Amino acid sequence: MEKVAITINGRVCDGYRDQSVLNLARENGIYIPALCYHPELISSGGSCRVCLVEAHQGGRMRLVTSCNYPVRKGLEIKTDTDLVKKIRRGVLELLLSRVPDSDVIRDMAAMDGITETRFFKDEGKDSRGKCIACALCTLVCEEVVGVCAISMLNRGRDKTPGTPYHKSSNACIGCGACAYVCPTGAISLVDEGGTRTIWDKKFSMIKCSVCGIPHIPEVQADWIVKTTGKDRSFFDKCPDHR
Repeated sequence: MEKVAITINGRVCDGYRDQSVLNLARENGIYIPALCYHPELISSGGSCRVCLVEAHQGGRMRLVTSCNYPVRKGLEIKTDTDLVKKIRRGVLELLLSRVPDSDVIRDMAAMDGITETRFFKDEGKDSRGKCIACALCTLVCEEVVGVCAISMLNRGRDKTPGTPYHKSSNACIGCGACAYVCPTGAISLVDEGGTRTIWDKKFSMIKCSVCGIPHIPEVQADWIVKTTGKDRSFFDKCPDHR
């Protein structure tokens, strides 16, 4: 990979060509807030707009989403200008109005001194809960897990992830990857009494033969065996006792 140095807030940072600005900033301990980005997902990023920064290059300035803006020679990034702060505050206010029940959004907004929003709050029975429609859950299901059990449904303000026709999905293996990558905790995953419940579907869990703790859904173990050829007995023990 071609090594490239750029400047972030007046500081020279060494990275690689096509690396995302957000990733390079985090490697150098420079804080840029982000919600819809995950380093393990190729397609993630850009939808929440929280990570907007100023990109200066060739005598021009552009406002860009740092999560998917590539590192290039001669690039200068500014993350905390008055313009960036103003726009970010507006974005956070909008998010706060869309998902007022999200502790993550409230805490992020509070860091910028925002405790209330000027916009109409999306509350009541038609509320989207904590979901900001970032699509990370659907992307991890498709790109990393490879089962495509969920997808983005509807359009506009009603856009949310879910199973086809909101019915129990036969494709879902109960792995919980969607819940783990969700930045706002919008996806409910409950492990209780040897059963995992997610997307209104219940999965029986395999208990570790050593400690007795349920550690993986039986359906997920069967899927891994089928797709990789791994011996089923591998899952008799949890990761701590293998």
